This record gives sequence, structure tokens and C-alpha cells, in this order.
Amino acid sequence: MTENDRALYPIRFKEVLRNYGFGDRWIVSEFEKVDLPEDHRIAETWEVCDRPGESNEILNGWMAGMTLREAMDDLGEALMGRAIVDRFGSKFPLIIKILDSSNVLWEHEHPDDAFVKEHGLDDNSGKTEAWYMLRAKPGATILAGHKPGLTPEQFREALLEDRSRGCMKEYTVEVGDSFLLPAGTMHYSAGGLIFYEIMQNSDLNVGLRQRPGMEDVEAWADNAVAATHFEDEFDCRTRPVSIQVGANKRSWVIVCSYFAVERLDLVEPYTFTQHGARFRFLTAIEGHVDVHTAGGSEQLKSGWSCMLPAKVGEVTITPEGKAALLMAYVPDLEKNVVKPLREHGVSDAAIRDVGGRSELNPLNALTE
Repeated sequence: MTENDRALYPIRFKEVLRNYGFGDRWIVSEFEKVDLPEDHRIAETWEVCDRPGESNEILNGWMAGMTLREAMDDLGEALMGRAIVDRFGSKFPLIIKILDSSNVLWEHEHPDDAFVKEHGLDDNSGKTEAWYMLRAKPGATILAGHKPGLTPEQFREALLEDRSRGCMKEYTVEVGDSFLLPAGTMHYSAGGLIFYEIMQNSDLNVGLRQRPGMEDVEAWADNAVAATHFEDEFDCRTRPVSIQVGANKRSWVIVCSYFAVERLDLVEPYTFTQHGARFRFLTAIEGHVDVHTAGGSEQLKSGWSCMLPAKVGEVTITPEGKAALLMAYVPDLEKNVVKPLREHGVSDAAIRDVGGRSELNPLNALTE
């Protein structure tokens, strides 16, 4: 195969699916996904992942039939980017999903990196995650973080009495809302939501409900308290900031050290260049777009995703009329977030709010 035959292009993946009880088939009816099974729930579509035994299959171009893992092994930095390989080595850093919480998503949280290391847990890392709301039924809410004044001792007592949900802070939810849940954030959904979910590449959970047959409830409660982040002023709702790029709008909606998510609202072609530092991942959430590179082009319909290799070069996204996408990447916070927003006159306080209001927000140190 010649160098031209191996040109980089927008990579489409076959979704990895989950048939969990909190989901239904709402994703199927709301988005234009194809080739999904008809005989069970589609609770989650993993748009991109690489985990032991599970790595998305590539659908298009000369890499069709390869897994993401095989493409990573073959292309290395050209696919992942210098900054990503320097930081994560051969590990893929993210999982990105579309999640259907038609039904109850029970009380739980995720441990942080330090907890995973201290307890010798078998996974890549802890798990900070974020939610961007794609569909919300009237009156939908989530619970995330704890109510002010809760102490670790009070939370332990609540766990032993199976009432952790009552310790959590409630948020009303509408389409377009975004929430950043750092590792250790207790959370729950009563249902009625579809959201885009991005997270560290981890599948670790700490359940906050007692399960039938649980052998050592006291030890479970101690473990859950140890994994929990306590902060009275914590507010996980992020507050997006936007700039105009011609007739298009570019919005930073979620930012942390592990990932950033931007929303692109397009009415005309939008062009940028992948210089080799990091891959980017696009998910169409409204309308259709064509994603063009020198190595190939792909159409994205609503609910479709593609990966832009780090060294793919110039990228032009052309909407069919109006369209909206989410663009995810692992950021250099100063270069990819703080500097461009300051250059457009965005205040430091507004920049910080894209990362939520918390002592855990890494933008605090960069904007004080």
C-alpha cells in the first residue's frame, strides 16, 4: 500500500452497544443511526472506546475492518497526536457515548485516580465524566453532588439506612444543559433523558444503594464515603461561552483536564487544521454535515460520529442548511481554552464557569 493509499481521513466506527435496564429504544427513534438490533434496548451507544476485549470497529476507508486498537498500533502519533501519546502512551484516553436514561439511573459515583491506585482497582484510571443533554422530557431532573452541610459521617449513616438519594442536590434539566461530574460526585437520574456522555477511559462504579445479599455493609459504606468528594459550594452545572466565527457559532460547553467539549452551530463551511498534537472527535446532534479532508470525506447524520486523526491536516465541515455538532478532545487548557477565549474578550470568571464551580476546577489556577 502506497503513502497515498494510507492517507488519513475522518474515521467512522461501529458503535459498541449496551442493553441496560435504565434505557429503552429512544435513541433509535430520535437519531438517524443505522444497523442497530431490533430485539433489545439500546441503553448506550459507545461512539468510541478501546478497552480490553472491546475496541470499536472501523467502518470506512482503507482501515475498514480494523479495530481502533489496531489503528492505534499501526499509526501511533499520526492518529492520536503527540500530546496524547506523551501523556497516555498507548492507552486511548476517552469513552464517548450517547446514553438513553428513559428509566431510572440508580445512585452511584465513580472513584478518582488516587482511589483507583490506592485500592489496586483493575482499570485504566478513575472516572471523571460529563453530560450534555440531547433530549429531556418536561420536568426532567438529575441529582448530582451533595446538599450543602453534608458531612462524611452523615453520608455514611444515610448509606447504611439506604437513603443516599436524599443527600443529593437537584438540578432541573433542559436540552442543551451541561454538567461536569468530577470523580467522587454522587449522582442519579429519575429518567426522561438522552445525553451525550464523555469520560475518562474507565468503567468503574461505586454503587450507593445496598444490594440484596451484600456481605459487609459497613465496609461498603466506608468505601463509598472514601470515594466521595465533599464540597459545600460544589455546582456541577457548566455555563458555556460562545464566540462567532463568521456566521457560525463556536461554544465551549465543558472543560476539565481530561477532556473538553465544544458545540459548533453551523450555517456555512467551518475550516480548521489538525496540526498533529491531538485527535478530535465529532458527533452530529442536529442536521447533516459533510466532513472533508484531503484524504477523504464523510457525511455525518444526526447521531453519527467520526474521529479526526491528529495529522489529518485541514478539515472543512459543511452543513446541509443548519447543523450542530459536538467536538471533543483532550485539551491543553491554556492553548485550547484560556488563550482563545481571552483573545475574544471573554472574562476570566466566565472562562472558569465552563468547568463548573468547584475547587476541583483546573481553570481556577489559570484564570486567577
